[in-house]
Amino acid sequence: MISRIAIATAAALSLGTASIAQEATGTAESTDSQTTGSETTGTQNAETQQAAKEPPTKSLEKIEPAEGISNETLTDEKLNAFVQALAAINAVGQHFVPKIEAETDGEKRAELMAYANDSIVNAIEVIADITPAEFKAIDIAAQQDEELNQRILDEIKVAAAEGKAAQEAAEEEAEAGEGTEDGAESEAPQTE
Repeated sequence: MISRIAIATAAALSLGTASIAQEATGTAESTDSQTTGSETTGTQNAETQQAAKEPPTKSLEKIEPAEGISNETLTDEKLNAFVQALAAINAVGQHFVPKIEAETDGEKRAELMAYANDSIVNAIEVIADITPAEFKAIDIAAQQDEELNQRILDEIKVAAAEGKAAQEAAEEEAEAGEGTEDGAESEAPQTE
């Protein structure tokens, strides 16, 4: 069976989900940098500073898996959302793992790990059609059910192909846009 890390890596490489991870990690890291002068009151500033000092408490380990999820009950929409969540989790990992590995202070390392865990849950929460509890249940079921694991791998391949096609189309459109901008300027009719 393919490991969850391999699945997440493949999914993240094929899908452009860095923005999802950035959205999830941005809330954890920039708590104290989001306050602006006239928009916040003294109470809000105090709450923000207090929140910045307290490490996050979300973690997939603390979440109970949803009941009744199996290969037979898993819809295509839920499977697609699971693959999107895998990609987002991998992007969060790519953001935090180098920082965690580089940190030598045990307390700061533990704090980074707490933020990473919180960001993983946040990344799942921003994906439509899946909750962290459902994600955990699918993950557990895939480890026990070869058919479900294969179904996930197949969905990753589809997502990878779609992601690659979308990326190529965007690159072609950008190249075409550059060409038409130059041509449009030289071919524009002159009015007198």
